[in-house]
Amino acid sequence: MKAAELLILGAGGHGRVVLEAVRSGGVNAAFLDPRPALHGKKTDGAKVLGGDDLLAARKSAKTALANGVGSNGSTAARQKVYERARAAGFRFPPVVAASAVVSKFASLEDGAQVLTHAVVHPGAVIGVNAVVNTGAIIEHDAVVGAHAFVGPRAVLLGEVRVGAGAFVGSLAVVLPGVSIGAGAVVGAGAVVVSDVPAGARVAGVPARRLPR
Repeated sequence: MKAAELLILGAGGHGRVVLEAVRSGGVNAAFLDPRPALHGKKTDGAKVLGGDDLLAARKSAKTALANGVGSNGSTAARQKVYERARAAGFRFPPVVAASAVVSKFASLEDGAQVLTHAVVHPGAVIGVNAVVNTGAIIEHDAVVGAHAFVGPRAVLLGEVRVGAGAFVGSLAVVLPGVSIGAGAVVGAGAVVVSDVPAGARVAGVPARRLPR
C-alpha cells in the first residue's frame, strides 16, 4: 500500500480484525465510523477520525481504503460501503494478513481480504470486496465471488464456486465442485454436498434447504 494513508471504514468487530491484518504487514491505519460517540477516540490504538463524510476532503490518489464492515448472513451493507467509496474514486487494495498463506498463482481482486491464518491455494480467485476470514481455507481453483463472505475456519474444497454476495458460515465445508448461488447463505458447521440455488439458505450435515 503506497498511499499516504489507509482508512478503515467501520470501527466495529470486523474493522478491528482488518486493523490487525494491516498492522501485521507494517501498515498503520485510522478508522472512519458513523457513530459520533467514537469520533476523536481510539479503538485498539487507532484513532477514529470521524464519519465517512471526511472522505470528501481527501484526495483518492493519496488515500487507500479498507472495508471494515462485517457480515452476519447478509453482505449487503459491505457491498454498499464499498460501492459508494469506489464511485467517489477511492481504491481498496487487497488486505492480506502476514500469517495468511496466498499462492502466487491465486488472484485477489480489488478490496479482497484474506485474514489471519487463512489459506488461498493455486488457481483460486477471491473476488471484489470478498472476505476470507480467520483460518478459512480456499482450495485450488475455487472462486469466491464479489462481496461474498467466507467465515472463520470454513473450507471451500477444489473448484467450488461461491456466487456474488453469498455467505458461508464459520466451520462450514463445501465439497469439491459444488456451487453456492449468488446471495445464498450457508449455516455455520454445514457440510454442503450439492449445489445451492441463488438466494437459498441451507444448514446441517449434510446441508439441507431451510424455509424462507
